[in-house]
Order: sequence, then C-alpha cells, then structure tokens
Amino acid sequence: MAVSDRTIPRFEPPLETPEEPRQPQRGGVDFLLLLWNSRRFLWSVTWKTAVVSYAIALLLPVHYQATVKLVPAENSSGGMMSMISKLAGGGGAAAGLGLDPAALLGMKTPAAFYIEVLKSRTVQDRMIDRFDLRKHYHKVSKYFPSDYYTTRKALTSFTSMDEDKKSGVLTLEVTDYKPQMAADMANAYVEEMNKLAADLNTSDAHREKEFLESRLKGARGDLANASKALSQFSSSKTIMDPQNQGKAMMDAAARLQGELIATDAELRGLEQIYSSDNTRVRTLKARQQELQAQLRKMLGQGGSTAPDDSAGNGADYPSLRSLPILGSQYADLYREAKIQEAVYEFLTQQYEMAKIREAKELPSVRVMDKAIPPERKSGPIRTLIVALSVISALMLTCCFLYGRAHWAQLAPDDSRRVLSSEIAAELSRLIHRKRRE
Repeated sequence: MAVSDRTIPRFEPPLETPEEPRQPQRGGVDFLLLLWNSRRFLWSVTWKTAVVSYAIALLLPVHYQATVKLVPAENSSGGMMSMISKLAGGGGAAAGLGLDPAALLGMKTPAAFYIEVLKSRTVQDRMIDRFDLRKHYHKVSKYFPSDYYTTRKALTSFTSMDEDKKSGVLTLEVTDYKPQMAADMANAYVEEMNKLAADLNTSDAHREKEFLESRLKGARGDLANASKALSQFSSSKTIMDPQNQGKAMMDAAARLQGELIATDAELRGLEQIYSSDNTRVRTLKARQQELQAQLRKMLGQGGSTAPDDSAGNGADYPSLRSLPILGSQYADLYREAKIQEAVYEFLTQQYEMAKIREAKELPSVRVMDKAIPPERKSGPIRTLIVALSVISALMLTCCFLYGRAHWAQLAPDDSRRVLSSEIAAELSRLIHRKRRE
C-alpha cells in the first residue's frame, strides 16, 4: 500500500518501558480548572450545607442580653486618684501615650475591685442558689443533676463586665434564654456585689462600729440595772425627790403644829365652861390626839429611827428623822442612774457617727441604668451561622478535591500509597476480627 506524504506512522511503545507518573498540577489555573470541573459537586455541598446549618440555627435557643451600667463609689483614695489623673491629663507623657496612671503606680481601682468581686465563687454560688440555675441551664437536671462547677462555667460564659477607662463606668451584661430572667439576674448581680463588698469591708470605721456596738450592749444593761435599783428603792421607801419631799414634809409638820396649838387653846377655853363629859370637849380631845399622833409619825418620834423604818410608826411615807439617810442612798442610786444614762447617750452618739463613717467608706456601686427586659434578641445570629458554615464547607471541599487530585497522580508504587494500603488492610482485618468475636 502506498504511503502518502500525509500519513503519520504509528509506533507502539516498548512493553518493558514503565509509564512515568504524571506530576501533580501546581498552577493556579489548574486548580481553578479542577474547581470548575467539580462545580456540580461544589454547588451540591453549598446548598445542602446551607439547609442543614439553617435548620440547626433554628433549633438553637434564642438569647436575650440585659445591660446594667454602674458607677463605682469613690473611696478614701479618690482625692489622690483625681490628682494623679489631673497630673497625667495635663500634657504628661502618660496621657499622651494613653496609659492609666493608677496602673502605672500599681494602685487598685474600684472598677477592678468590682470586676474581681463579680468573678468570685461566692457571688456566683449566691446567684446559682437565688435563681436555681442548676436546673435553669440544664433542662435534664431532673434526671441528671448538674453540679456547681458546670453551672459556674455556664454562668461565666453568659456574663461579661467591661470598664471604660476614660469615664470609669462599668457595663455589666447578662445573657439568658428569657428577657425577664436576664434583667432580674443583672439587677441581682449588683445587689450581691454590694453585699459581698460590705462583708469584705474591714476599715477603721467598721472596727470602731463593732466595738461601740458591743460596748453599747453592756451600757444598755448597766442603765437598765441602775434604773431598776432606783425604782425599787423609791417604791419600797416611798421617796421620789428628797429635797422637795423634805420641804413639803416640813410645811406639813408646821401646819399640823399650828392646828395642834389652835386645838389646845380652844380645848382649854371649853374646859373652863363645860365638863369633861361634854361632846364638844371630847371631840376636841380626840382631834388633839389625832394631830399629835400624825405629828409624831411625821417627825419619827415614838418609834424606831432605823433608815429602813421608812414610815416611823407605820406611816406610808418616810419620817423627817429618816429622810436624810434615805436621801443619801437615793442620791447615790440616782447619781449612778444618771451616769449610766450619760454613758449610754454618749455611746449611742458615737455609734451613729461610726455608722455614718462606715457608710461613707463602704464600697458600693451606683446604678446609672437599671436593667430592663430586652426587646430584641442578642443571639444566635442565624445568617452568620449559615454563612460561616457554607464558607467552611466550601473550604473543606476545595481541600478535599485538591487532595484527591493530588492522590490520583501518585504512582502505584509510591510509598504513601503503599503505607495507606497497608493501614487500610490492617484496619479491615481488625474490624472483621471484632465482628467475628
């Protein structure tokens, strides 16, 4: 057969020459070509990932975030801190670089103190017990009770507190599944922080208040005992005010003496006219005897003169003879009662002043904006979840396609292929062995 000039001869490759492995494609155009050829697979991965991620995002619980803004109260070092801030803000190097003067000097700021109080285990446990968060955060805790450790970690992830370095305002944010619950927890955090800060207060005013409080209890008991002794003595001896009572008794004795003199004169006149059996004479004699008996009782005559015989001869009031001794005892008891009353009043004033000083030094936060139930949810952001899921899936798919293409270009006797084949075979044998057992 004639061979034309356009005929291309065919040459069979030698059988003994091995086929050289193709080199992996390394260019960017080759990688784009690989992705273009797998565009159907990439599209399938994209929409399936979008559907699955959106379904998962819909199943995630909705979160609400409540915010409280706080202003820390100034402590005793507030003047020093303000002076340092003015010096730093007056064109100093620290102000120019945006540095915190308190941090440069190693001083503790109130905001840092409250942030540490917020992170303390005591405050977290109080919040857990107050709102029963072990059941609130773990719906299956009825059958599998959650411990405090796990609940603290969940509460920490749902709570954040930031400080504005310029204004010093603290922002406390609490996230929860319910709007009202988030607001209540944020407001309760402020109460618990103030309580713990009050428990940690060990200032001089606090120690002085504790001492005065214990001393005030003793002074109250001493005053009660002194008042009781004075009242019992006054009741048993029938004495209230020795000076005025003695003056009144002297006036009463003078009146009795005058009545007795007048009665004696009238009786002598009647005895000259009438006999001793006359009615008027006997009446005046009886009156004379009564006045004499009352005068003897008042003067303390005709009976015991001991101080405890307050009535002389059975009177309901102390006699003039025993009144000075009883007045001395009354004065001692009255003086003791007045001393205890003065001590009690002084300690009460000092105690109230110590309470005022303690309240001034007590670290506390003032609420600028109270937490209210949020009107809008704070999470989850479903669009962001779907977008990140799709992007991650596409990146993983591209890596998979590139790896698969690179693997396909490896020679059959490549060490990587041999190693993977041996590992796969060994795993297959182990699986069959386990199934047989």
